[in-house]
Amino acid sequence: MQPKKAAAIRAAIGRVAADPRARNNNLKPLAGIPNGVRLRIGDWRVSFTLDYAAQVMDVFEIAPRGGAYR
Repeated sequence: MQPKKAAAIRAAIGRVAADPRARNNNLKPLAGIPNGVRLRIGDWRVSFTLDYAAQVMDVFEIAPRGGAYR
């Protein structure tokens, strides 16, 4: 992964962690995963779970679009 893309992904994850309910976070729910959400950053996808009560975000996958969701 390019360092510039890695920095953009870290920044996007930080924005979501700071306010997961913000409108333009580019989030979509993941089917089959309780509280699962995906974040799109260009051609990359970040899959994670959100526990609003505990205020925990657990990132479990960062993958290019073609390799995500498998």
